[in-house]
Amino acid sequence: MDIMGKERSMNLKQLTYFVALAKNQNFTTAANELFICQSALSKTIKAMEEDLDVQLVDRTAKRFCLTPEGRMLYQEGRDALESINNQMEHLRDCINAENGEISVGIPPVISTIYFASIIQGFRKAYPGIRLVIAEEGANTVKEKVQSGEIDIGVVILPFASDDFHILPVFKSDNVLTVSTDHPFAGREKAAFRELRNEEFISLDKTFMLHSRTRELCHMSGFEPNIVMESSQWDFVAEMVSLNQGVAILPRPILSRFNSDKIKILTLTEPEFPWDIALIIRKDKYVSNPIRHFQTYVKEHGNIK
Repeated sequence: MDIMGKERSMNLKQLTYFVALAKNQNFTTAANELFICQSALSKTIKAMEEDLDVQLVDRTAKRFCLTPEGRMLYQEGRDALESINNQMEHLRDCINAENGEISVGIPPVISTIYFASIIQGFRKAYPGIRLVIAEEGANTVKEKVQSGEIDIGVVILPFASDDFHILPVFKSDNVLTVSTDHPFAGREKAAFRELRNEEFISLDKTFMLHSRTRELCHMSGFEPNIVMESSQWDFVAEMVSLNQGVAILPRPILSRFNSDKIKILTLTEPEFPWDIALIIRKDKYVSNPIRHFQTYVKEHGNIK
């Protein structure tokens, strides 16, 4: 059925509302996202169906469900809106290349170490560009860049995907942290296989460090015994200082945790790098503000 035919019409507002509804699969959630009341959204969708002479939402289903025509419109409409937004960004660039807005997703651990000074310097260099910073775990950052919710993501390597441009900017390593009362405290290095019987305190599952640590433990022949998880790196370090377990954390972050009750060991067999990169979707229009940010971070990183 041709729902885009000459005798039928829809406007950009209707399409935007419908795409939000189809994405959220809930009238209340979509209305909140659009900053309108639910009744206004319902009326707009109903009017859209009347204009197109087709049913888009199956109101007989117990749970939210699109009709086949609704699913087709969502797929095509989502792409159309993204194309329009890209063209609008391009037009704004043509008018003023030094103004605009960028949304950047940064894991809290990384923002603490590297990006406070980066953001300060960038804002001084480009005062007309507004930065919107979302502090999220690296896995969440990846998802939001993929969905288009944020423009640029900061992630931990390795990061294998054909959907993104990947720009390495910082290089360091992860280390084993133990209490000075731990049997390993007199050593300088530890192999992963030696951690088989240890209790781990870990950053939570929103962090790529969590999943990567589990992968390396599996490669070494064991499942890590994670007894505690937290979204705060300083809490993890504090628990280690109290000899509540061992933790694997990025070396740079520990320079900010001043404690004489923690010992840092280099991890071996395998080594555990902590390399940081910017990611951006390959099909996204790269505006001048985004390009300026990429260049600035690259120039101030430690990978030349």
